[in-house]
Amino acid sequence: MNFLKKSTLFLATLIALVVFFFPKTQLYYKAEEVLAENNIILSEEIAKDAGFTFSIEGGRLYYDDLEVAQLNEIVLLPFVFFNRISVAPFTFSKEMQSLVPGMVTQMYVQYSIIDPLHITYKAEGDFGALTGRAAFLDRNISIDLIPSDKLLQSRPPWLRQLKKEEGGVYHYESTY
Repeated sequence: MNFLKKSTLFLATLIALVVFFFPKTQLYYKAEEVLAENNIILSEEIAKDAGFTFSIEGGRLYYDDLEVAQLNEIVLLPFVFFNRISVAPFTFSKEMQSLVPGMVTQMYVQYSIIDPLHITYKAEGDFGALTGRAAFLDRNISIDLIPSDKLLQSRPPWLRQLKKEEGGVYHYESTY
């Protein structure tokens, strides 16, 4: 029994040290390079490694030289068994306001070793509430949107791509 306690404590300490000393900043800059190959640019941001968490403060998100959003903060929790990216409030640019009104108050994407073949995501904002899931094995993505009155009044063209279901929920499913 004593051996089991020591082994568990050693393993937990080792995992904590790996997460704490993992070069998160260098990994972020490598991810930035990969995103740039797909014309996705994050600029004017400040990257901060705080040991167990990694955060990006401020910044502007661009796609194909079009400003998409002004970001407040992105926080990454890179634990071995559970990973989460949280995006604090951000505002869509003026160019994007016709597609998605207002701002996003909270958004997160998470991955857990308990369900290793799926990524879940959730967002809330002036557009309503969105939940979804991406399946790696099936190469499938699904989105459920409960639109706000503001979004329904603006009636963006992408809303027609979603199937309206009971309770006012709009559903979208696709493969990638």
